[in-house]
Amino acid sequence: MKLILTGATGFIGAEVLRQCLLNPSITSLVALTRRPLSVENPKLTTIIMNDFTSYTDEVIQQLAGAESCIWALGGRGGTTADLRRVEVDYTMAAATAFTTSLAPMLPERKKFRFVYLSGMISETNQEKPLWYAQNARRLKGEVENRLAELGQHSNVLETYMVKPGMVLAKDSGYMASNPLVAVVMGNVKLDELAAVMVETALSGNRKQTLEYNDLQAQGRILTHKESCCSISKT
Repeated sequence: MKLILTGATGFIGAEVLRQCLLNPSITSLVALTRRPLSVENPKLTTIIMNDFTSYTDEVIQQLAGAESCIWALGGRGGTTADLRRVEVDYTMAAATAFTTSLAPMLPERKKFRFVYLSGMISETNQEKPLWYAQNARRLKGEVENRLAELGQHSNVLETYMVKPGMVLAKDSGYMASNPLVAVVMGNVKLDELAAVMVETALSGNRKQTLEYNDLQAQGRILTHKESCCSISKT
């Protein structure tokens, strides 16, 4: 399968990138990025994007044949307008472009999958009063709403929302130094989160919205399978 990835230089995106390159089911990976990657691999193609709201014919040609996208690109502060541009405008421009230009190229009855990395505290109810991180939570919630609507009105697109809480390094336990914080924030291990995102891009998921407990449960199974396969090959 040919797959598209954004956010490959981030904490989560880098692990998704690593797992994609190791996965034999993924034969081609195209990373849309703002700067060159340090990783080199025969399966990897990097496209430097100066504007994530514009998908030229040249870019679409390089993406042709892709069946899924893992969107792990997110904002890192700045003004409200800057955050909205990255969180909402970039994401929806890509989802719309892939739906109109890439999905129709797929075999009949096959749908393009768009896997969106959101967060546990995102808020889809845009009228709900929020006491902290209002902008970021509402913006991610808006994207979830718009992606869900886009998928509902399309016969060539499936959308999935991934909503982890606190993401821990691969060698960490599920309990942080403060157990209460660990429970409230819904800890998920990095490798397990990435495994669920990759598997969803490859095969879909029975749930459209994946909360932290879904990510924990599915991630444990997937990483256990991967570990067993690695042991059997040695």
